[in-house]
Amino acid sequence: MKRTYVGSTIYHIYLSILHILNDSGYSQNICGNNILFLIESTPRIEELIPNLRKGFFRDVYIISERKDHIADLGKFNYSFRRKKKLIPYLELKHPILKKEKEFIASSDIYLCDSDSSKSYFLYQFGNKDINMIEDGARTYRRRHGVFEQFVKHYITKTPIGGGFDKEVKKIFAQFPKRLPLQLQIKAVELNIKKEVAKLDERTKQEIFSIFLPKYDFDIKGDNNALILTQPLSEDKVIKDEAEKIKIYKDVVSKVPKHMNIILKTHPRELTKYEDHFNDIVVLPALFPIEILGLQDGFYFAKGYTLFSTALSNLETVKERFFLGKDYLDKFTVKATRDLVKHMVIDQ
Repeated sequence: MKRTYVGSTIYHIYLSILHILNDSGYSQNICGNNILFLIESTPRIEELIPNLRKGFFRDVYIISERKDHIADLGKFNYSFRRKKKLIPYLELKHPILKKEKEFIASSDIYLCDSDSSKSYFLYQFGNKDINMIEDGARTYRRRHGVFEQFVKHYITKTPIGGGFDKEVKKIFAQFPKRLPLQLQIKAVELNIKKEVAKLDERTKQEIFSIFLPKYDFDIKGDNNALILTQPLSEDKVIKDEAEKIKIYKDVVSKVPKHMNIILKTHPRELTKYEDHFNDIVVLPALFPIEILGLQDGFYFAKGYTLFSTALSNLETVKERFFLGKDYLDKFTVKATRDLVKHMVIDQ
């Protein structure tokens, strides 16, 4: 098998690895020939490349993100002439795209979405079937109305995104029945809990070691509370960094006083929570929290987040609290408010 994956987050990497194993019958010996393109949006993500190359990917490449393309091409070209301008621009900026073009064209292609830099692959290889691997909570709601889809398809000729593009034939999702109705016909289940249950211990350890080859945090006992933070200020969905710290101080205040608090920093965050909180354990950012389920010994009596779907994926958490609706008035982006209002969660 030959596969090309294109993602931008730690979560996408983890889902891609689970998909490779699923597609290979859960045998590491026949994982095939796989390459991975990562959009340059997660700080220090390049540090994972050596470990990713050891097992599941023949090679891993970093390519630039949307803000660079807009700056170089201009807003008009990016908005109205993207297909014409983006392909030659990216192939000049990243020669590896041309070098790997023959491989990509002959491989199965899996995008985490078709927006931003990923639209290059939709434009260049859209004549063959494109697959999409879910992009978290955003995948489960329709982001664009009928008019917006019309504008994107006929006027700007830019990808609709979210799996709605006609070139996307399959969508691998954790919860296919929660997808918008128009997407359910494309859905194929790729559920983290179900996939992990099929892995042997050696494979679990290998995946764990990709992200955490060494770690010095110690989480023991049954009196732990986990807080999953999110890049609220980085994504500009709240006023500023100070507002984010106020929100998480309020979240911490809701944890029973007798509990040990463990805070997991989101991989795309720049916040140093150690500077703002005392007497809590702050976990490193550069790993998907879901991998704690690959090893014994991690247990949380309670888990808290605003609206991170990662909390639903954790069997290591007994009781879950999604608090986003408590802070709706703090979110400055309507799409985020709508997502929080309508998201379906597993308690």
